[in-house]
Amino acid sequence: MHCLFSIIQRCKSVKRTVVSLLLALTGFLLPAHAALQSGPMLSHVDMREAIIWLQADRPSTLAIRYNETGTEKKFLSEGVQVSHEHAFTATIRLDRVEPGRSYNYEILQDGAPIDSGYKLKTPDNYYFRAPPPDFSFAVGGAHYVTEEGFEPPYQILGGGYNIFEVIRNASPEFMLWAGNTAHIRRSDFTSRSGIFKRFSHARNIPELKQLLSDIPHYAVWSKADYGFHNDGKYSSYRRDVETAFKAFWPRPVTVPTLEGIASRFRYADVDFFLLDVRSYRDELPNTRKLPEVLGKAQIEWLRQELIRSDATFKIILSGSPVLNPANSPENLSHADSEHNALLEALRRERISGLFFISGGKYSGELTKLVHASNYNLYDITVGPLTANPNTNHNELNYFRVPSTSTAERQFALFQVSGTEENRQLKIQTINILGDVLWSRTIRAAELQLAESLSK
Repeated sequence: MHCLFSIIQRCKSVKRTVVSLLLALTGFLLPAHAALQSGPMLSHVDMREAIIWLQADRPSTLAIRYNETGTEKKFLSEGVQVSHEHAFTATIRLDRVEPGRSYNYEILQDGAPIDSGYKLKTPDNYYFRAPPPDFSFAVGGAHYVTEEGFEPPYQILGGGYNIFEVIRNASPEFMLWAGNTAHIRRSDFTSRSGIFKRFSHARNIPELKQLLSDIPHYAVWSKADYGFHNDGKYSSYRRDVETAFKAFWPRPVTVPTLEGIASRFRYADVDFFLLDVRSYRDELPNTRKLPEVLGKAQIEWLRQELIRSDATFKIILSGSPVLNPANSPENLSHADSEHNALLEALRRERISGLFFISGGKYSGELTKLVHASNYNLYDITVGPLTANPNTNHNELNYFRVPSTSTAERQFALFQVSGTEENRQLKIQTINILGDVLWSRTIRAAELQLAESLSK
């Protein structure tokens, strides 16, 4: 009997040990599967480097393991430690990629795989080998994600999140976000943690997840990403907001001569310039100064880059409309002297292929500036993605192209196509149902200075 009792006790002990191990293992595995709060999001993907953004749910070290599709050899990125200070966000660079190839990748947290099945493709190296490839890209405006306990009574300020699936179905190569990407509210912008929480909430919705991982994303900021009352360079909260924006929107390149978030990148034969309409903004100058939005340093950087660019199209993305002449703080024309100096510099330098894309508004339109001694300039203002739309009837934009005023949730789809000698931009504004609201095609030849005027 004593022997039987001992055997039973040992069996119970083994059972308890097995149960304890299973519970410990379960406790280890569960956090791992839930360890990503948001992401991954593809950021800039170039021929020989790819940038991927991630957000974990706790302090840890994140890394990415990847391999070229169809091969067994795996590469491991450098690990990035994430902390509460930056809401556990990480920007990870994959530096073992090559042009025109597809890669599979998985995410590691503290050395253990936690998420997999992701893919990316690097652009082809067509330079001096083939004509520039055709491609398309999407542009989105204001994005507002509602949050229980923080919304004004009897108002719903955001919705229609299925628009991200409509964008995904359009199969663009990448997406531009034209400002107002998070909508920082009064309850958010007076604390660093509040700002980071708001950016986190705007990023972490299920409808957006697949689009983030499918294609690269680039962004500029506007009023609702920054603060209140058109804050600018003198905002007391500027550093906290800038830190949060940079943590959630990695830039293709840091411009060493500028403050803020300005950047640039190239895709095929198109150069993209991302402007900062907040870091230099001064709307309340004294009697010895005039209002500024872009600042002299940023305008000079843009001028120099545009002169050096050999791109067919030179697209300038701004969180405020560039060509809209209405006297509103939301437009660059509010700083009248600076605005005139910018347009005069572009005209004087005889820069071809200019096209402007802007956000910061809750309605959409196409602005066309007819110039007697230059080619016509265009600026498409993209209305809201998920924020509530409104009309632009109270704003006197006498350069607005008829039948392009839109007051509903939307995005713009650009298609760049044609032979080297006949490249063109096809622009479509598309609503949440996938219906085309209006469409225009602009040939590269239309964005050239006439021969008689270029001498």
